[in-house]
Amino acid sequence: MKVLVTGGTGFVGAWTAKAAQQAGHQVRFLVRNPDRLTTSAEKIGVDISDHAVGDIADAAATAAALDGCDAVIHCAAMVSTDPSRADEMLHTNLEGARNVLGEAARVGIDPIVHVSSFTALFRPDLDVLHADLPVVGGSDGYGRSKAVVEAYARGLQDGGAPVNITYPGMVLGPPAGDQFGEAAEGVEASVKMRGVPGRSAAWIVIDVRDLADLHVALLEPGRGPRRYMAGGQRVPVDMLASMIGTAAGRSLAVYPVPDVALRSAGRLLDVVGPFLPFETPINSAAMQYYTQMPESDDTPSRRDLGITQRDPAETIADTVEGLRRVGRL
Repeated sequence: MKVLVTGGTGFVGAWTAKAAQQAGHQVRFLVRNPDRLTTSAEKIGVDISDHAVGDIADAAATAAALDGCDAVIHCAAMVSTDPSRADEMLHTNLEGARNVLGEAARVGIDPIVHVSSFTALFRPDLDVLHADLPVVGGSDGYGRSKAVVEAYARGLQDGGAPVNITYPGMVLGPPAGDQFGEAAEGVEASVKMRGVPGRSAAWIVIDVRDLADLHVALLEPGRGPRRYMAGGQRVPVDMLASMIGTAAGRSLAVYPVPDVALRSAGRLLDVVGPFLPFETPINSAAMQYYTQMPESDDTPSRRDLGITQRDPAETIADTVEGLRRVGRL
């Protein structure tokens, strides 16, 4: 099939495009700046020759990019931890969903794959994340925008549109050129701090290559609307320190900071973070996820689609190697 990939200059989009091409599909990109394809997707062996220039918030540009395509994988989203950009992020991401998912449904494209996030489903008292949870959304601007887009995508599903939704956890793995997932900042910070804070804290880790395989497995027309968790495996704080430390070749401590103190620090950094002379991955939403992270039930994708997941230790090792390669470690 001919597949339109949005967000192809980013981490998930580039690896998804690579997996799609390896499976025999043709890939067209919708990008704002085609030069960024050469520093991301092309660096991992993706053919970037077919691309359309435009923004997902531009309805005309999106419709033109979709013309002639059999399927679409919507990976693009604005991501910002800056509270002052929350409204802009909500507008961009919702308009993008309407233009990509809505227009694809209108013209009969099948399948339509939408990359959501576990943050659209997360709530603090959960034991297990699964794909049929109600939409909640995080306390931060990104979490709220993903929840609004998720509600829109589910509305299309309720109307019978062949929209397939995936819910990635913390996406790690080798970079696409110079592109990493946001979770790589946590790996980088842990190595530089020589330790990992927390007591009952944890990450759910999904390898970007396994996530890409899931997206490609969904490129099957006639299956109707489907939803799959892709949270990955839950890695408690002690195992996290061990895996990152082994990959970095140094011993990492576990700092037994109470979870409530981490959440308080996150709320404080929401206020003072913009005034600090350095960037930090710590904010209230990140600390809430980190200290109250449930398991992710990814068994449906294994059962229905044959998706297997790498050992998180391999994923983290490849992330550390990539960070070294680009000079961040």
